[in-house]
Amino acid sequence: MQGSHQGRRAHFPGRGERTLRPAVRDPAARARCPRPPDDRAPERRGARPAVRPRVAAAPVGISPVPVIAGPTASGKTSVAIEVARRLDGEIISMDSRQAYRGFVIGTAAPSADELAAAPHHGVGFLDPHERYGAGRFARLADRWLAGIRARGRVPILAGGTGLFLRALTHPMFAEPPLEPARRTALHAWLEALEREELARWAARLDPALASRRRPLDRQRAARTVELALLTGEPLTRWMTSAPPERPPLRTATYVLEWPAPLLRERIERRAAALIRGGAWPEEVRDLLARGLDGSRAFDALGYADVAALVRGEAGPDETIERVSRATWRYARRQRTWFRHQVPENAVVLRVLDESTTPGQLARRIAADWRESG
Repeated sequence: MQGSHQGRRAHFPGRGERTLRPAVRDPAARARCPRPPDDRAPERRGARPAVRPRVAAAPVGISPVPVIAGPTASGKTSVAIEVARRLDGEIISMDSRQAYRGFVIGTAAPSADELAAAPHHGVGFLDPHERYGAGRFARLADRWLAGIRARGRVPILAGGTGLFLRALTHPMFAEPPLEPARRTALHAWLEALEREELARWAARLDPALASRRRPLDRQRAARTVELALLTGEPLTRWMTSAPPERPPLRTATYVLEWPAPLLRERIERRAAALIRGGAWPEEVRDLLARGLDGSRAFDALGYADVAALVRGEAGPDETIERVSRATWRYARRQRTWFRHQVPENAVVLRVLDESTTPGQLARRIAADWRESG
C-alpha cells in the first residue's frame, strides 16, 4: 500500500494571562447602533462567570474515540464507514453543513447507500434556518456518544469542521441560564441587523474579541453580542474564566492528508461531476422553490454560485471554476488548521495517490486504535 503515517504533536496556544476589558459604555458609539430590545443592564449582572481555573481531567477507563478528520474531498466518509464496519461502530458527523435537511449534494453528505452501510448521527436532522455551532454540536455529541456506548458499540467521529472537534477535546465554558423570552426577542433583533451594525455592536461590547486579527463571522458576532447583553459580561471573560461544562473527550485522531495538487484535482473533478451531471443544480432548484435561499444553511460553500447557474446568471464552466476555487481555499484553511490544532496524539495518514483504498486506510486505523485503547 502506498502511504505512510506518523504521529504529530500540535501544541495549542497557551492562554496565559489576558487583560479583560469591560464592555465599552461610550454614548457616541451607542448612538451609532440601534438599541436591542429590553436593554436592562442592571438586571444582567447576576450571571457573571465564576473565576476558576479551566482545568478538567479526561475520564479514565473509557477507550479513546476514533476521529477521522481532514480537508474536504479527502475521503473521510468512505474511510469512516470502513472503520465502522471493522469496529462495529456508529458515526457522528463533525460537519457544520451536512446537519441541514435538504442540503445533501453540495455538502457531500453521506448518500442513502452510505447511511445504510453504517449508522450515522448528525446528518440531515436540522431545519435550514436553525443555528448549529460548536457548542450545540458538543451538547448533542454528548448524547450521541452516550447512546452509542450504551448499545455496546464504538462511536466514531468523522468530519472536517475543526472547531467541532476542539469543542470536544477542549470543552467550552458552562453557559449560564438565559431567559428564553428575552433570548428569543434578542435573536429577532440580531437577525434584522446589517452586517456592519452587528460588527459595531460586537466591537463595542467585546473589544478584546473584535480586535483579533481575523474578523468575526456573522454567527460568532451575534453570539458575542447576545452573551454580553444577556449576562453583562463579554464573551472573552466567559471563555477565559468560567469552568468548562464537561471533561475533555479522549480521542485517537487520524488525519487524512493528500498532496495539495492531487487534492485540488479531486475537488475540481467533484465540482464538475456534481454540476455537469445535474444533481447539484436540481437540489438547488428545489431549495429555491421552497424559499430556502435566505436560510442559514444556504450559506454553505457553493450554493449561491449554483443558484446563479440555476437562475441563468452564470454558465456551467464559470460555476465550476468558482466553486472549485472557493472549495480549494476552504480546503487549504482546513489543512492549516489540522496541521496546527489537532490533539497531541494525532496520527497523520499521508495518502500518496488514489491507489490507496478506504479499506486499506481503515485497516490501519482500526489496528492502531485497538493498540491505543
